[in-house]
Amino acid sequence: MEIQESILKEAARNLDISPSDFRRAQERFNAVKSWLENGNYISGQEPEIYLQGSFRLGTVVRPYRGDKDGDFDIDQVCEIHNPSDPKNPAILKHDVGDRLKENADYLRMLDDEGKRCWTIEYASEENRPGFHLDVLPALSSASYQEHQIDITEKNDEMYSWSTSNPKGYYYWFKSKNPISQEQQESARKAIYQANEKLYQQIDEVPKRLVRTNLQRSLQLMKRHRDVHFSGKDHKPISIIMTTITAHVYTGQDIVTTITNFISYTLARYESFVRDGYLENDGILYHDGSEWVIPNPVDHLSPSEEQENFADKWNTDRMLPMAFFSWTDQLRRDLSAFVSSNQVDDLNLKTIPIGTAKSYSTSLPDRVADETKRKYLNTPNFLNLIHLGIDGKVAWEPIAKLALSNFRNAEDEDSVDIAKINFYQVAIHRGKGLSHDAIEDVRQLLTKRSDSAAFVLCCNLLMGSVTNRMIRDGLNESGYSNVLQWPILRLAKPERLFP
Repeated sequence: MEIQESILKEAARNLDISPSDFRRAQERFNAVKSWLENGNYISGQEPEIYLQGSFRLGTVVRPYRGDKDGDFDIDQVCEIHNPSDPKNPAILKHDVGDRLKENADYLRMLDDEGKRCWTIEYASEENRPGFHLDVLPALSSASYQEHQIDITEKNDEMYSWSTSNPKGYYYWFKSKNPISQEQQESARKAIYQANEKLYQQIDEVPKRLVRTNLQRSLQLMKRHRDVHFSGKDHKPISIIMTTITAHVYTGQDIVTTITNFISYTLARYESFVRDGYLENDGILYHDGSEWVIPNPVDHLSPSEEQENFADKWNTDRMLPMAFFSWTDQLRRDLSAFVSSNQVDDLNLKTIPIGTAKSYSTSLPDRVADETKRKYLNTPNFLNLIHLGIDGKVAWEPIAKLALSNFRNAEDEDSVDIAKINFYQVAIHRGKGLSHDAIEDVRQLLTKRSDSAAFVLCCNLLMGSVTNRMIRDGLNESGYSNVLQWPILRLAKPERLFP
């Protein structure tokens, strides 16, 4: 376990912003802060400039875009106090934008107006990463909710108000992420010793560079997500991952922290698919009509005023499906890492760590050994199917083993299971089923109609599965891992998320 923790911490450090790049980012943030603080605004007075998002939470990780590392994103709030009356979102937005444009350098680097922010783009220098600095215009809110702000939304040239509470969220996250003075000083000393050319003394090391196991876990999970969704739609937003992980974190090591996130999330997924709703646990629930992941800062607010981080899930069912599917992939990849102690098995696309042969490197040999067998037990064979779907092994040897499993099965149950697996391999690899194969599946369905698991699998193969079949399969005794079966990856979103 100590070896695994050491490897994961090193991997997270490789994904983190370096102390030298952090200093450059801080200098730029402070320069913009000073410029905005000295501006005059129609919308109000006393502008307060502060960080929000991953830089403030300590979970920053270099983005992975287009199959390569991208630029760091820095999120900055420009909160104007003592708002003028009446408040106007368009005036506020352009108040801040116009102030930035008064600076020739910022004008040159300023991107087109965004939905909520103004973005300053800093080019990379000397082979170092670039930065995007997003400035969020905001007004202090009259709400009784402490630290709440009013922010602008632009849609089709129309401006409107919405609310946010980045300060409150930071204080909540901080309460979930305790670190002792001794731990903090020890971490700062290690950073200082590794960067003595950058700092003259330990006190110069920013506390924001110190990372706990919670922060390291989130960095790794965010990177895994970015790689997994490279070139794909429906990528989960970081605030959802951060909120759930912080809720279930109680000071564990990195492997346990990620495992607890996975276990909680997939357990909620299974409960929803089985029951069609999730009781309100204050973290992730479904009231029968809507998904809800409440902003923990809003727990004292009336329910209708609480921010829901999962609001977009309720208009696009592919979003929750993508989130839970990614979590299951994270489970498989973490399991591979635990087996090999090789970080490349976590699919982070980062610097390899260690000298032992990785799971992915040894995979062809392992698959070759397994596919030479006359028979492979069902759990291990299902794992091979997942590997085929993920593109990690070729389909041909898996298909041959599926046929061998069928021919060498020794009892009726094994024969029928092997037949299901043989047909699902054909569908997963894009071959489809012939007319005779579909008729064979229908006969198997008639034969095993008393088994919810076989009813589920046969209908998945024929594309006729219903929500009820999936729920019955989950409820049938002994099949609590149904959602981990590769055949469930054939289900359409509306069958899993009605």
